[in-house]
Amino acid sequence: MYRFERHAPFDLTAYADPGQDRSGPPLTQGGIFLLISTIASEHCTPEMLDVLDEIDPDKWYHGQLLETMLNSFEDQDQALVIDVGKNIYYSLEAQFRAVGIEKPEDVITTIPMIWLYATRGNGGEWRSRITGDKTAIIEMEQPYNCMFEQGAMKGALECFNARDVQIEHSKCIRDGAAFCELHLSWK
Repeated sequence: MYRFERHAPFDLTAYADPGQDRSGPPLTQGGIFLLISTIASEHCTPEMLDVLDEIDPDKWYHGQLLETMLNSFEDQDQALVIDVGKNIYYSLEAQFRAVGIEKPEDVITTIPMIWLYATRGNGGEWRSRITGDKTAIIEMEQPYNCMFEQGAMKGALECFNARDVQIEHSKCIRDGAAFCELHLSWK
């Protein structure tokens, strides 16, 4: 699996959509940057805002660009990168419903497929399982900022009326684990 640098110069090279080819570098669709500029512009540096202004939401960009931005948020405040993920995914309710997601359990069972659809290149994989009534485990073997992804899961569950969402990040790639493991519960 590809590994990002924590911070790298901004690279605005646009890539064609490689389809389901998972062999190249991890790619992120420009639409996520549009959401970042909408949700977190007050936390962006002037250089980040300039980059965001040049992004084409329909193109694909090297995942390092997203990772550098997410780590910039984390450097400001660890909770900020979680909030950015939460608010982006909360805002995607209509897109989730368009693919048949109607309740929190659907989010859990479809998130591995959504991950593959939303990323391109060698971006790893997600595994998920329901472990009980309103509990689940997600394993994220992927190179992106895991705190952003933790926030994303909270937002995705909350947009389907999950309340009191609790997430324990029990294993972490950053600490040397093979994958990040999230234990989720909700009401």
